[in-house]
Amino acid sequence: MLNLEAWFRKQSWLLLWKGPGAVSSYLSVPILLICVGLSAICSTESAVAILCILALNIIIGILLILVDEIGSCRSHRLGLLRFAAANSRCRIEKLGVKSKQIDRFVDTVCLNPELEHTFRRTRLQSVELMVQALDILSRTASRYGCRGRKVFEVNKDALMSAMWSFECLSFADAEEVLVEQLKAWLNDSPPYDPEGWALALF
Repeated sequence: MLNLEAWFRKQSWLLLWKGPGAVSSYLSVPILLICVGLSAICSTESAVAILCILALNIIIGILLILVDEIGSCRSHRLGLLRFAAANSRCRIEKLGVKSKQIDRFVDTVCLNPELEHTFRRTRLQSVELMVQALDILSRTASRYGCRGRKVFEVNKDALMSAMWSFECLSFADAEEVLVEQLKAWLNDSPPYDPEGWALALF
């Protein structure tokens, strides 16, 4: 089975590069660099002022990235699970796949206060594994380009069944029923992916 801790580390790195704090820094720094170049042509004094603003902006960007990272690791890394689930849904939508089951699951992970309260006290491995499985399946499918929709459709049944069961069970029952099922699914070679899960991701 793909290592859950390694998967969490990968999500953490993705958050550092693609999280809200990182994106805001990427957008603001180039604009300030252009301003520095233009002001250097006109006046050295204004260039110095803009360089100070640029340095301050970079510091604020680093702080925002750190806040994203710290926030994502609170409550047994629920923030990372939300980040991965939202990205997975975006990848699936780009393939032209619409799934109410996935929408309900992602909304539960992102918006359910009971789930958030539970994660403050303990991990729910069933949720972790479902988000990991959704991330892996969406990445694998998107790697196949226009054939990705077929890859997703062929391999989705076990995951959809787990999501449906999760809706019907209490969190404690879901831990008992779904964890081994999801581990077995992640451990098996997918029917329509000759290179396997691991090669696609790691």
